[in-house]
Amino acid sequence: MKKRSNFLTIAVASLGLLLLFDSQMLRADDGGSWVNIQFNKSWQNTYAFLRAEHRSFNDFSETEAMFTALGFGYKATPWLKTDISYEYWNVTPDITLHKAVFSANAAMVRDGLGVSVREKLEYAINPASSSTSLTLRSRLRAQYSIPGCSITPYAMAEVFNWDKWIRSLYYAGAEIKVWDHSMFDLFYLYHLPAGGQPVHILGVGYYFNF
Repeated sequence: MKKRSNFLTIAVASLGLLLLFDSQMLRADDGGSWVNIQFNKSWQNTYAFLRAEHRSFNDFSETEAMFTALGFGYKATPWLKTDISYEYWNVTPDITLHKAVFSANAAMVRDGLGVSVREKLEYAINPASSSTSLTLRSRLRAQYSIPGCSITPYAMAEVFNWDKWIRSLYYAGAEIKVWDHSMFDLFYLYHLPAGGQPVHILGVGYYFNF
């Protein structure tokens, strides 16, 4: 019980810190937020997930996009897993997108240090304009599980491209385990789009494993 109380204290304090940073960034230009919740269910070698996310921009004042995703995956080996998912997007001002997504993730962990590489291929359909697009997302992630601690800090870099560079994302964050089956994810994201201005994003996620 004491251990769970400590986890809750850490989570609440971290969320308070995130809100403090949020209030400071409201005074700056190009601020945004990503907030998501995800439910996961694993079986022997397979798994499923359901995710919902809200994204804001323009100093946190407007909704940029909302989407839901439903996916299924297979753990081919202890270090390799693949999944396929469907995503339904509502993008400002009034754009609807349907996405089919395939991803493969390879990860290795040694002495608490974990490194993973993920390749994700997205096929998007815009029904209003009858247009389609392909995007390849390449991501590198490093994390460290602190012994005897519920916090796992991480750093990530992700590049979006197909026939040209689209954008890059650079993350610094921490996963905070609250109970055996759930955790919070707090992160800062530096979003660098092609032909646009960089955007500073604060994010919070909650993950529950059935």
